[in-house]
Amino acid sequence: MWLALATPAGAELNIGDEDSREEEEGGQSDGVLTAEASATNITVSGDTGGDGGSLEPIESSWTPPVCWYEPWMTARQFADAVEQMARENGRAHRALNINSPANAFIDIYRDNEPEGWAYNSNSEFELRGYENYNLDAEEEGLWWRPVKNPNRESEYQSGSDCVEPIFWGDPVEVPEVEDSITDEVLAEYAYDEIDIPETEIELNPEGTQLVNLPTWIWLNASDIEPRTVRAELPINGLWAETTAEPVSLTIEPGTEDAELFPSDGECEIDEDGRIGEPYERGRADEDPPCGVMYTRATHHVDSYELTASLTWEVHWTGSQTEGEQPLPSGTFETTHTIVVDESQTIVR
Repeated sequence: MWLALATPAGAELNIGDEDSREEEEGGQSDGVLTAEASATNITVSGDTGGDGGSLEPIESSWTPPVCWYEPWMTARQFADAVEQMARENGRAHRALNINSPANAFIDIYRDNEPEGWAYNSNSEFELRGYENYNLDAEEEGLWWRPVKNPNRESEYQSGSDCVEPIFWGDPVEVPEVEDSITDEVLAEYAYDEIDIPETEIELNPEGTQLVNLPTWIWLNASDIEPRTVRAELPINGLWAETTAEPVSLTIEPGTEDAELFPSDGECEIDEDGRIGEPYERGRADEDPPCGVMYTRATHHVDSYELTASLTWEVHWTGSQTEGEQPLPSGTFETTHTIVVDESQTIVR
């Protein structure tokens, strides 16, 4: 039998074995509260959960964290959960990648006998023992545990990421353990949670384009407003707000048979918050400030795939940090199908 340790009221964490959960995402199992192993107590609000997508960081070497440590249970909650697990002869994870029988928890967390339960010979983290689940601890605290980022489970490496077992720590002051949650970790988590809407560019002419006739492209200010997500850990009041603001649009025409305006295809946002300009009658002899001109029709390929990539600058503020802090810029790409025809007469 595989058991998950009971969680505090309103929490969503467990330390049960992931492979034993099958399709279960939460609820009661043999009288023990269970939930996803990758669940987190972080709450998010703001511009999230829409029909768009996530930012792709421009710095390919940077990503939000794959895991971290969160405050989790009181001493009494932890004691009750371990004792119930022992009665049921269950097993659970001391850490995300370490499966342990109930007597390991009894030895380490009740009887202060951690010897023999080494879990990772390469770790610099000392396996500590505790007396009576720290029920008699003089200092205020909570049990902390490792949590996977639910947005990046595929990037988690068992045996090297967040391998430290459950430990006792201050509920507010972040313990000096690598990857403990901070407002910066919350800000980076929020980065993944920001919902970026589809980039709906405006075109003139609309519909089918014409060979050698410039296509004016623009985005109205109302279509590219900043997006903000707040991530918060209610158990200790830690929070961060991450904001993404659009700064430029990059056009890729989908063929070499095209000319871009400007020549690098990058259209900056103007003082009015708009990118590019709508075409106005009488400007047919002008080059568009943002646009493309196709020099070959699509008869040979049916259509071109024009890509519009909106670049967003990202910054954050948090409960532990003074002032506004940067995060790597990101892009969101939308593809548009373009049909180009030939015409002997051009009238605008």
